[in-house]
Amino acid sequence: MAQVNGTFSATGTSAVIVGQKIAVRMDFAGTASVDVEVQMPSGAWIKNADGTAITADYDKVYDRGVVTGLRLNCTAHTNNVEYSLSTGQEG
Repeated sequence: MAQVNGTFSATGTSAVIVGQKIAVRMDFAGTASVDVEVQMPSGAWIKNADGTAITADYDKVYDRGVVTGLRLNCTAHTNNVEYSLSTGQEG
């Protein structure tokens, strides 16, 4: 079980978490925009279609079927966003 926790107090990216099933939770204190991004084999990051420009509290489990790198990217910030990325027992 792995976990990445933090707070966006400006624009930028979270640390990377790697797993097959990843729970993503965000608590917005006000105005901000966050993208969920997955890592390509080349190392490049791409936006996830269901996780683009999130602006409100969020709780979703991403089940990739394969081990994948995932991170959050805060693209606009006015108020803080607390986040948690975690894998379960099965990774």
